[in-house]
Amino acid sequence: MATEQKHSNYLSEAESRLHQLSIEKLRVAVVFLAYLQETEENEVTEKLLLNIPSFAEYFREIEQNEDKLENTASNQIASDEEVWQTYLASKQKWQEVYRRLADS
Repeated sequence: MATEQKHSNYLSEAESRLHQLSIEKLRVAVVFLAYLQETEENEVTEKLLLNIPSFAEYFREIEQNEDKLENTASNQIASDEEVWQTYLASKQKWQEVYRRLADS
């Protein structure tokens, strides 16, 4: 119960302080809060994953395999023209899907 009360007090104080900030400073505060939240989520995820037996070893193995793939000659980047043509073909297919949905 004491922890919940502290949490509530901190939230109230934070809200009070946020109401006093200019819009620019409020934007910075929101970005900072998002950073803190993401960091906390990543830490929790990392702890959970590291508790899985052999996960760290498996992850290192995957990273090594990715490094090997990046260094192979067969890993070529598509040309801009190929990418553009693929995009146009994909866009055309989605437009057809949208037309069919609209007609149904």
